[in-house]
Amino acid sequence: MQVISKYVHNDSVKNGRSFRFTAWFQRMLILPVLLMLLKSCIEPYIAEIEDEPELIAIEASLIKGIQRQRVMISKTTPLQNAEFVPVKGCTVRLFDDVDNAYRYDEYQDGYYILDLQDGDLVEGRNYQLQVLTQGGKEYRSKSVQLQAGVEIDSVYFEIESRIESYTGDDLEGLQFYIDLRAPDTISRFFRWKLVETFEYTSAGPINYFYYNSSLEPVPPSDIWALYRCWKTTDIKDIYLSNTINLIENEKKRIPLKYVSTESDRLKIRYSLLINQYSLSEGAYNYFNQNMVATQEGGGLYNKQPEQPLTNFFNVNDTTERVIGYFWLSVKSSKRIFVERINDLDVKDHFYPLEVFNLEDHGDGPFPLYIMEDASGTRITGSPYCFDCTRRGGITVRPDFW
Repeated sequence: MQVISKYVHNDSVKNGRSFRFTAWFQRMLILPVLLMLLKSCIEPYIAEIEDEPELIAIEASLIKGIQRQRVMISKTTPLQNAEFVPVKGCTVRLFDDVDNAYRYDEYQDGYYILDLQDGDLVEGRNYQLQVLTQGGKEYRSKSVQLQAGVEIDSVYFEIESRIESYTGDDLEGLQFYIDLRAPDTISRFFRWKLVETFEYTSAGPINYFYYNSSLEPVPPSDIWALYRCWKTTDIKDIYLSNTINLIENEKKRIPLKYVSTESDRLKIRYSLLINQYSLSEGAYNYFNQNMVATQEGGGLYNKQPEQPLTNFFNVNDTTERVIGYFWLSVKSSKRIFVERINDLDVKDHFYPLEVFNLEDHGDGPFPLYIMEDASGTRITGSPYCFDCTRRGGITVRPDFW
């Protein structure tokens, strides 16, 4: 707890004795309050905040370079009970400025999809999204131009140390960077979305299982079947940069993801897929606001959130607040691979292994995974030690690997 006291100078206090007495008196008044705070328990305080009216939220993108376009429509919920509340049964259409119209299909509650060929999305053309709800409300986005894209210039990494912001621990790992080089005729606002894939293994082969207390060994059809996995994950962080204040539409060493040695991602082989998007200034500001809110969001006394940016409106009631954004871009991609770097001390991700014995393990829990070492000693442990799929990966090698 931080106690801040303010001393206001009173012009009527003319000499040092009076000032010292006043300061002493103030301290005497503060002392009992501090003692009361130290002796009391800290009770949780829930601020009484007027309920925000239920708002419609529309998240939509139109990306040249992917076939399936998606729109997500939901209702906002109170922060204390945040959940996804889909808006079902909407009619969602896409219009361009040469009188083409396309209709989305609802494939899941609140999620709408449209399959488009790249030829249907033309750089320089304007597009608008329309949403009609079952309740008869009509929402539209502003007309947005599909701006030209640019190929990724270069992606690379460097071995770097840093301090973990939450714990203060020293970290070592790889910092990934991207260089940007684009013509001056296209957008100066950019976003990157990342997908990581890494290879990992379990502690060893599964020689057999014990399925019950009879301890009859049951061998698997392939003792190495659950040994090696590959895990692919979308990275949720927002990566943005712009060149608005630079003479040329170029920028070097834009930092992307940092991968530390505290996990085993870098143990065998690691890959990062970088998807680059050129943005309008409005879309850039929208994602930048989301990034700031994610980084700075938190307590009651933090900076108050800004009015969310949006380019949607209710056609018949422009005073209604709408959440979300419709953004367009041309996607370009590049993948980088990192082989095992011997200079990095990458941590293992194994759970403790134990020598099997009847006293400790004879009653389960089952099934028990058993591995035998070269001497025939039976080793067991958590399923996470032996089944690599328990950590979210799959045993099928990716096509790009």
